[in-house]
Amino acid sequence: MNHALNLIACKRKWSMASVLVERLKRGFIFMNKENTLVVIENNHPLYATISKHFATRSVEEALSSYETYDLVIDLSPLRTKNKVLFLKELVRTTKAEVISDLSLTWPEMVLQNCPKVSGAMSLLFFSPTQKVETFAKNPAAQKHIDDFLAVIEKSGVNHQDLKVGFHYPRAISMIINEAYFALEENLASPKDIDLAMKFGVNYPLGPIEWGDKIGLKYIVDLLNELYEITEDSRYRVSRELKLKGNQL
Repeated sequence: MNHALNLIACKRKWSMASVLVERLKRGFIFMNKENTLVVIENNHPLYATISKHFATRSVEEALSSYETYDLVIDLSPLRTKNKVLFLKELVRTTKAEVISDLSLTWPEMVLQNCPKVSGAMSLLFFSPTQKVETFAKNPAAQKHIDDFLAVIEKSGVNHQDLKVGFHYPRAISMIINEAYFALEENLASPKDIDLAMKFGVNYPLGPIEWGDKIGLKYIVDLLNELYEITEDSRYRVSRELKLKGNQL
């Protein structure tokens, strides 16, 4: 996969054929080159990065050849239930191989319900190391993932033991949540919390600034998903984090 992929910016609902997409009322970017299509929400954290590598074309041009795609990379930031519905619609309307970002989901549940999905990534959560957790059912799917990551200057770490929210997103979300509990209890200022974690345990970023880099909405979404699936109180979202993430 080279850097000459084409970007299709769309501020309206994706009209591919999905009642679900109409209901979500989300805008998407479509990128295509030859037989590959990438779908990403237009306010995704990687929007700016992707825009540096892919040229713009019209939505109509991309969708007019929709039936010919051999590979679809889905980067929609959805939780398990909506992701399953979205992917079921996606695989119903294409014969292409599908790889999906499952950062906010229970990947095993998604893959069990969507057996035509051949690979998964956790691309939504910013990582200072530029590493991305991946899963592939076969070598061809892994190559598709690695090629795509190379375009956006990231590298993959393959996992076969999938967890809810993968490994890194789940762990960093818990750390950030604990930092917001500390803010809630007035134990320290945001600056002091960040300094303590950077200098005390050698983190590259403090948890407050790390959360800002990722996007608090995604952290809240993942913690809510974890709490609903596991019923483990460790994943209960702090009030302060809910407020900051606009998740009242």
